[in-house]
Amino acid sequence: LITMGSVGTGLLKGLRRVLEQQRKSVDLCRTSRAWSSTVSFSDIDEKDDMGDDGDLKDSRRELEPQSVDPKKGWGFRGVHRAIICGKVGQAPVQKILRNGRTITIFTIGTGGMFDQRVIGSADTPKPAQWHRIAVHSEHLGAYAVQKLVKNSAVYVEGEIETRVYNDGVDGQVRNISEICIRGDGMLVNID
Repeated sequence: LITMGSVGTGLLKGLRRVLEQQRKSVDLCRTSRAWSSTVSFSDIDEKDDMGDDGDLKDSRRELEPQSVDPKKGWGFRGVHRAIICGKVGQAPVQKILRNGRTITIFTIGTGGMFDQRVIGSADTPKPAQWHRIAVHSEHLGAYAVQKLVKNSAVYVEGEIETRVYNDGVDGQVRNISEICIRGDGMLVNID
């Protein structure tokens, strides 16, 4: 003999009530090979108990249609994260900004591997992709200056950002993409 608690009996009562509703509250629509159903819960009596403790009574909520408003966009920022594992090209250099903060800048090369898929190209390496890394955390910046040297293997995880600056030589406005390591980023020397 299986016994149910008050929550189980409340669920069964609620399920029975929904199934006993008239068929006209359920609409089935077929649109371009997709079936959708809408059920109206407005006929359910809110005063009926769903159990002795009443936990399920307040758990109902209105479903809102999922859509994208072209005027407002998607409503989220997106992900601008990069994970790179490669070799240090330029040794880390610390720079002091005008606001007094210190950032550490270096480059990482990825790729440069031999392409084994092409016959006859045994000694022609693919060109390396170079990535500019800007470490904004002083603790990780000091670690980079002490531990990283040219050609050492490193793992980097950070945000992809595009910085706009005025070139001091010719006064042009320039854009530069870099991977910024802040408090939530990672910098690991693999060697």
